[in-house]
Amino acid sequence: MIEITYNDGNIHAALKRIMDATQNMEPAMRSIGEIVMEISKRSFDNSASPDGTPWAPNSQATILNYLEQTNGNYKKDGKLSAKGTQRAINKKPLIGQSRDLQRQFSYSATADSVTITNSMVYAAMQQFGGTKQQFPHLWGNIPARPFMPIDAEGNLMSQAGDEIMQVMQDYLNMAD
Repeated sequence: MIEITYNDGNIHAALKRIMDATQNMEPAMRSIGEIVMEISKRSFDNSASPDGTPWAPNSQATILNYLEQTNGNYKKDGKLSAKGTQRAINKKPLIGQSRDLQRQFSYSATADSVTITNSMVYAAMQQFGGTKQQFPHLWGNIPARPFMPIDAEGNLMSQAGDEIMQVMQDYLNMAD
């Protein structure tokens, strides 16, 4: 599991104002969870981090491994078939046959926090990357392909911060 704790001064201040104005922060926390999950899921559709940075393309080893998992990709002479060629060309980073990494997001909200998770054991490796030297069981180095709206230092990306601040403003307006 990957756990990232983030405290943003502006968001923290808005949350404090909401807490002072209302007795129940859980709906706001649920909204934050939904925002972060949706931003993360959009990354898979765009093959890019939430800030728009394109993900590194798949390595040849990844594409070959992907092709070996399904039938019809090779001709009898061992050459790539037309179907296999199309699959190789269309193979997006982080999108496997099951699409589980993209689907396994969830969140839990309380009155004072929200936790967003991805249940796939390799989610952190895909978010932050890693080398074969660090993780000898890998078949090669894995480049970081961020899908959660945080950077390598744990800072919230501006788009997510803007969307969260809008939700906080909406809750403040309702509390008035």
